[in-house]
Amino acid sequence: MTTMPPTRVVDPDDGGFARVVETRPVLSDVPPELSDRFPLVAVLSAARRPAEPVVLRVRDLTARHGAAEIPLVLKWYHRRHAPERDVERELTELGEQPAPHLERLLETGEAHGHPWHLYWSHGEETLERYHADHPDGLAPEAVRSMVGQLYDAVTALHERGVVHRDITPDNIMVQTRRADTADLVLIDFGAAVHRPDEALDPRTDWRGKPLYLAPEAGLLRQTVSEAGDWWSLGMVIAQLALGRHPIDFRRDEDVLAEIATHDPDLGGIGDRRTRRLCEGLLTRAPEHRWHAQQVRDWLDGKDPDVAPRTDGRIFDDDTTRPVIQPFPFMGQEFTGADQLAVHLDQNHVSAARMLAADDDRARLVIWLSQFKTIGDRSPEELRRLAELCTELGRPPSVAGLVKLLNWLGPGLDVSWHGADLDVLSMRRLCQGARDGNADAVALIRHLADHPAVLTGLAQRPGGDGLDEADHAWRTLRARWEPTVREMLRSHETGRGRAVRTALRQSVAVDAWLLQLAREPERTRTRLTDAVLRRRAQFPERVPWFDALLNAEDDDLRLLAAHLLSGHAETEAHGLRRRRVVEESERMLAADQDGLAAVLRRLDRLPTLGWALLGATVVTAPWMFVTGLADVLGRASQEAVVMAWLEALPAAAFVFVVELWTAVYIGPPFYHPDRSLAGLLIRSAERPGRLARTRAGRFITAALLLLAVLLGFYAITYAPWLWPLASAVAVAAWSVRRCLAWRRLRRGNRPRRTVDWRSLLNPRVWLARWRRRREERRGRAGGWRSAWGLRGRLARWRTRRGGDRRSVWSLRGRLTWWRGRREEQT
Repeated sequence: MTTMPPTRVVDPDDGGFARVVETRPVLSDVPPELSDRFPLVAVLSAARRPAEPVVLRVRDLTARHGAAEIPLVLKWYHRRHAPERDVERELTELGEQPAPHLERLLETGEAHGHPWHLYWSHGEETLERYHADHPDGLAPEAVRSMVGQLYDAVTALHERGVVHRDITPDNIMVQTRRADTADLVLIDFGAAVHRPDEALDPRTDWRGKPLYLAPEAGLLRQTVSEAGDWWSLGMVIAQLALGRHPIDFRRDEDVLAEIATHDPDLGGIGDRRTRRLCEGLLTRAPEHRWHAQQVRDWLDGKDPDVAPRTDGRIFDDDTTRPVIQPFPFMGQEFTGADQLAVHLDQNHVSAARMLAADDDRARLVIWLSQFKTIGDRSPEELRRLAELCTELGRPPSVAGLVKLLNWLGPGLDVSWHGADLDVLSMRRLCQGARDGNADAVALIRHLADHPAVLTGLAQRPGGDGLDEADHAWRTLRARWEPTVREMLRSHETGRGRAVRTALRQSVAVDAWLLQLAREPERTRTRLTDAVLRRRAQFPERVPWFDALLNAEDDDLRLLAAHLLSGHAETEAHGLRRRRVVEESERMLAADQDGLAAVLRRLDRLPTLGWALLGATVVTAPWMFVTGLADVLGRASQEAVVMAWLEALPAAAFVFVVELWTAVYIGPPFYHPDRSLAGLLIRSAERPGRLARTRAGRFITAALLLLAVLLGFYAITYAPWLWPLASAVAVAAWSVRRCLAWRRLRRGNRPRRTVDWRSLLNPRVWLARWRRRREERRGRAGGWRSAWGLRGRLARWRTRRGGDRRSVWSLRGRLTWWRGRREEQT
């Protein structure tokens, strides 16, 4: 069970309890008389003065109220501050029967002359902590469920004449949670009274917490009635519905003055029925305030009448309070320090203008001087007030303004420029700065420029750890730029202007660094989860992004990874596209390689046939001439025999070389581009066309006759010349073909932009060969282009009006060829 600050008890000079001497032997342990029965499990609340009970979690070894392992709560009171006997009796009777949502009193007794109560344990969580987990307020359905539970608890007490007097969130336990609602138990009856309306004398003890006291209970002579419990319940419900307390002040005198003169502001409650309930319960006049019947009607769906809202004091205090002269600011007059602190903070521009004026600062010093004798200030507060008045002799710095606001409203929730700076609100502030909200951006820049703000606000409620967070924030900001430069130098973050822009130290980066400094564990976990979820969507792993994530205990690199996650995702998609292209090219190359292998196997026999044909065409002429010389007797028998002896090895050599070349190059690249037969066919194409003409036939016959005669002459005088020349020529050309093919296969083309895989693509080779052939045929000056069909057609198209027959005549062709040769020279 979590305990909160104790209920306030007023000194006897102000009409409260008389001071008593502490006579309990222990203040944070089980009473010695009970130690044998109740072993201590945990200390829930130690007693710091006689008015506070010792609250312990124990186990009952006697097992009178269940198994011995069940934890119970032992409360040991001072005899002067224990619940009344009548209250004790009523609670005992309630504990004997099922009393919904009330702390169950199991047993009572005395130890060392002081009473103790044994209660059932109702969990560890208070409604105060539950409310902290729902800062935006509860849904109307959850509020209605809690109202019903607390209504049952309060009416059960009132039916027995017991007034609780201290219904606050820290005195309501959350026993279990169910989705958005919870099971509540009302506890702590130390301030309860029995039938206060039957008391003969007014009560002189002042109990309760000012934020939850009814206006009639805030008087020095406190009025105690059931209506005060319903007011306290209304405050609790309004706080749950709003997400904050309806009253903005925290100093006791300011709170009491506010509820005595103004109705609580309930305009922020969005649900109409919930707002109506709170207005009925928080009616300042107790005779018009809702009680049990009206709350029951509201729970049944009805809308009971609500008294009109009022302003001004409705009770006259019987004791004269000191009068404080008001201080004017922005058209209003302020007597409460908390009120002025709130308005100075929310209207910081006007506050700065006021503090810059000498006359206004002088009036503020005079106004602050009143508190030296009013308000029962401690010596430390008076010393700080004197220093503050001295500093206000000149325009205060930002640190001086923080001191002023801290003195005026030490109990106000931590805020600056009207923005709350507790943990949850700082999350929203940082998110707003990242989203580009102008006010959030300006506040983040202001906090970065003035380190005294967060350091000075650390002493305010909700500001615990702000000074440490400010120091950590400035350390992170100082490390950010060097870390970014180091990452850019070592290529940990990729390259490009977009990377440098994303890592620039902007307000968004400062907001992330502030969150890391304020909530390091939560922010680190959030960043890690967000980055890991984003990386899980990457189609490919990005090495530099993984390196940033793998950096151990480096929050700056983790933040850099978060900022660059979009850039990394874009790069991952680019890598995937390249991988898909490469994979498709690889698969296509594999398919083409397979297809080429099949084609090579299918075309191997035709390729070898072309090789045999080429070798036969080379060797057949000189074999034919040798045989013809032998038959016709044109050469001696010795020359013929010598010719045959040299022809046969040469022929075998030619066949072997050509067949080996055909196998090495293979189909479809051997023929016709690199085969001997293809060369002979291309070389014989033009002479064959020439032989079809009348003059060409005579020339061809003469050339053949001349070749035969030269063969006879060679056989007679040099029979080795023709076979040897043929073999050497074929061998030399085969070496050239094989070397060229080897260079082509290895892709020995470093300046080309074509992917190296294209060198293994037959289609690319064929296209390249066709392009080169076209270049060769279209190149001027080649004698082959002069005799080719395309050359003749091109000449025929360019020679407009000329005689078509002259194009095909021998004279026309020779004339054109001579002209082209002259142009080249």
